[in-house]
Amino acid sequence: MIQPVSGSKRKVLVVDDDPQIRKILERMLIGPSYDVRTAVDGLTALSQVKEDPPDLVILDIMMPGMSGIEVCRQIRETNPEHPIQVLMLSAKDSQADRRRALEYGANDYVTKPFHIASLVRKIQYMFEKQGI
Repeated sequence: MIQPVSGSKRKVLVVDDDPQIRKILERMLIGPSYDVRTAVDGLTALSQVKEDPPDLVILDIMMPGMSGIEVCRQIRETNPEHPIQVLMLSAKDSQADRRRALEYGANDYVTKPFHIASLVRKIQYMFEKQGI
């Protein structure tokens, strides 16, 4: 389990239409250090971000209805005052897909399948960089 830099809980929103991915990520992060919420689609994610902005959104790119790229774009447009970190997850591994995600505001990009330990290190680094 990841330990926070400070004593407060970090808010993490996991957005993926795959219930197994949501469950794995939730189990990896949940505990006294994290307030983990999940969403099955982009609209639900945007509603949760508006209601209670998280510190980190772990966001799948390919989802029905609204893509993760569009969700990321809207997070950036509607929450400029709250620096939400966005980590994109995708089965797409081309440089064009990675570049597009970063252009729309993602802070980092991880391809599926991913190694849990590597993802944990990325999340830790993102929080350390943000000073949370």
